[in-house]
Amino acid sequence: MDKFYEHFSVKQFRNEIKSNSISMAFQGAFSKDILSLISINLKKIPNSDFVSKKLFALVVEMGQNVHHYSAKRVYSKELQRDVGIGILTISETDDCYVISSGNYIYQKDGIEIDDRFAKINHLSSEELKELYKTQRKQPQRKDKPGANLGFIDMRRKSGHPLDYMIKKIDENKSFFILSVKINKA
Repeated sequence: MDKFYEHFSVKQFRNEIKSNSISMAFQGAFSKDILSLISINLKKIPNSDFVSKKLFALVVEMGQNVHHYSAKRVYSKELQRDVGIGILTISETDDCYVISSGNYIYQKDGIEIDDRFAKINHLSSEELKELYKTQRKQPQRKDKPGANLGFIDMRRKSGHPLDYMIKKIDENKSFFILSVKINKA
């Protein structure tokens, strides 16, 4: 029987993290405790309370997206219900931070995501603000939490188009990857 560590190299994993400038990575069920730990780490960012607050707001929004919409779920004793699982990373370049998340989604949700991103990624700041105001007044979608503002809010806070990919896994599911960039200055 093969052992896990015979196929997994911690050194190679560390090198991947280092070469991609990943400062934080989490994989699993998203909970308040995990977000609290991430918040503590983000407060350690030098010289920018404003940037760390923006980063945290985006991490929370992405975590909520995974929590509510992931097609892969586990039971949370704390919340007494199923919660979504996924992955979240924070990496950085010389001039920006990049927050990325990944989770399984249902095919039908992928179509909706494509439509929404095609719209919001091409709007100006003023148009995004108006869309946000309009969307807040809309009734909540059937069987979906929240006011459908998450992607709009992420786009507004980041100041950049949202980068995403939907990779088909099988007839029912895809893997959704979302990356949001935020300038350091």
